[in-house]
Amino acid sequence: MPDLAAPRPGDPASVGAYTVTGRLGEGGQGIVYLATAPDGTKVALKLLRADLAGDREASERFVREVAMARRVAPFCTAQVIETGLFGGRPYIVSEFIDGPTLAEVVRTQGPREGASLHRLAIGTVTALVAIHQAGIVHRDFKPSNVVLASDGPRVIDFGIAKARDLTSTLTGAVVGTPAFMAPEQLSGSSPGPKSDMFAWACTLLYAASGQPPFGQDSLPAVINRIMHTEPDVGAVQDPALRTLVTDCLAKDPDRRPAANDALMRLLGHAPAPQPAYEQPGLLQQGSAAAASRLRAPHQSRAVYPHTQPGRRRATGWIIAGSVAGALVLAAAGTFVAVRLGDLQGRTTSPTPTVAMPDSSGPATTGGPTTGGPTEGTVTLPGTSVEIEERADDPIRLASYTTGSGKSLYVRQHASGAFTRDRRYFDYALDPGSNRALGTDVDYSADYHATVSIIDHATDAKRVVKLSRKPVFPTTPRWSPDGRYGLVTLYKGADGDTDEHGYGIIDIAEGTGRTFPIKEEGAGEWRFFWNADSRSVGTWVGGKMTFYDLNGKRLRTLRDAGSPVWVEGDDVSPSGDRFLAHCTSARTSLCARPTSGDDTGVVTVPFASKRLIGWWDDEHLAVWRAKGSGHEAVVIDLSGRVSRVLATAPEKAEFGRMGFRFSRNPS
Repeated sequence: MPDLAAPRPGDPASVGAYTVTGRLGEGGQGIVYLATAPDGTKVALKLLRADLAGDREASERFVREVAMARRVAPFCTAQVIETGLFGGRPYIVSEFIDGPTLAEVVRTQGPREGASLHRLAIGTVTALVAIHQAGIVHRDFKPSNVVLASDGPRVIDFGIAKARDLTSTLTGAVVGTPAFMAPEQLSGSSPGPKSDMFAWACTLLYAASGQPPFGQDSLPAVINRIMHTEPDVGAVQDPALRTLVTDCLAKDPDRRPAANDALMRLLGHAPAPQPAYEQPGLLQQGSAAAASRLRAPHQSRAVYPHTQPGRRRATGWIIAGSVAGALVLAAAGTFVAVRLGDLQGRTTSPTPTVAMPDSSGPATTGGPTTGGPTEGTVTLPGTSVEIEERADDPIRLASYTTGSGKSLYVRQHASGAFTRDRRYFDYALDPGSNRALGTDVDYSADYHATVSIIDHATDAKRVVKLSRKPVFPTTPRWSPDGRYGLVTLYKGADGDTDEHGYGIIDIAEGTGRTFPIKEEGAGEWRFFWNADSRSVGTWVGGKMTFYDLNGKRLRTLRDAGSPVWVEGDDVSPSGDRFLAHCTSARTSLCARPTSGDDTGVVTVPFASKRLIGWWDDEHLAVWRAKGSGHEAVVIDLSGRVSRVLATAPEKAEFGRMGFRFSRNPS
């Protein structure tokens, strides 16, 4: 039992059903008490600081978010027992674990090696399998959140960082421990399960070497190494474990193994052929291996959860210690990067890249070319994708994203060049009015997601405040008459986002309204405009449903086929038909009447899972597999290919791209 500090004046005698017996510690997020449950069990009880709790609504959100951690299977973790409010302040009751942290053991006894290090690897990655299986991302995996208990290593503090992010009323910032944060957390992307695997590898290297793998000098230097250099993995002597650690340290999260694959490799098996939740014995195998003989020696002490906030979705972050208010160190060595929009007057400009060619052919680098429609084959900047354009094409590529939305490229008005633009997530152009809708990277000062109405020629814009965090807009669409904008709304963070509804932007008024839709799945396939500009549609439970501009459901087409991924126009230019797979087998496409009249269904004998959309009333633009990649082709309604529109030779790159075509004025 650790040495306990006596309760101080003002400390509660009890919290809920738990009797407080002493203080285990105090940090930047709150006070941790040793407490006793009604049945006599010792527990660790953390009471959040009053100034961090926010209003009651924020505190209740915190409690609901942390309560998700109770879903984590109790393999190699400190189980969350209960969450609640005490005097308006959130509290967390977790399993009390008697043992030191990995950070303490390495500091006092030196690095781990051999069987001790291998067992540590198995136990901690087993915990991550359980955490990820519950749909949670740890976000702050590090040596001080690993406890070396008598029955093996245990991971604590999972699910708390995100809750603090969703409810923070102080900074609206990302918080973590810099030496163990993945590159994507520092460069503007939301942390996911693969971010935990990077932190896991950093923690293993710390255990093996006694030093943080990217150093511990100045914060900018550590961040720079994480972003641009490779750490020395020589301290891990076992070749297989060293290879696994190296794989988990890949800068690109897509190249890192998932936790269940890492566990299978540690147990001496081939990479897992199916997700961990389909392998009921995998967690038990890892837990048993972690608790086997030759445990690392440890000192006796109590361990308790530490609360640290995370963040929601990709933005641009200032990472420079010299910028006042932009980068601060918080308690317990945490890292806080303030959203750029929270500083006054963000005016980030797009970065020029490669100009579109004129009719002479290949893409060139350097100065601008003539604006307007072009002819020729162009390689899109930052990719291996080529598009073929003709001056009389009815649709034209206006913007595209790479890296699963990490980078946006926008076609410039005067030159036709594609330039990278860090101000928006999405950019939808209305050529008829030469205006665009952009979903803004930055929140407003009061944490509302915003959409910009942009003059595409001058770059002047009006910002429309739309939805309060954590509800955010995606995939803006112009109504056919150009009077309104439409966005699909999601709520939440990272992999835990849920469909929320849609938003309507009145272009002339410069105002926006949001409409939550309670039907499960509404918006999963995004909302789109009906041809009348007075209603919007989406797939709900496999049925096509239309709503008016006030959130009222108008009608549902029950025999509408099955959903198909359409990046552009779901509805034909005339407004008569929308697109679907004819059946769930997805072997053919159906152009179905928007009226719901089944007698007018046109079957297109062409298999495609991803569509650009309607080319004109009698043709579609669709993607199909081609060699090791894909190509976009124009087909008529009999499935006959009339031309190649684009080629994407690399399948993985194509899968992480999005394309936004706009319809040229007739």
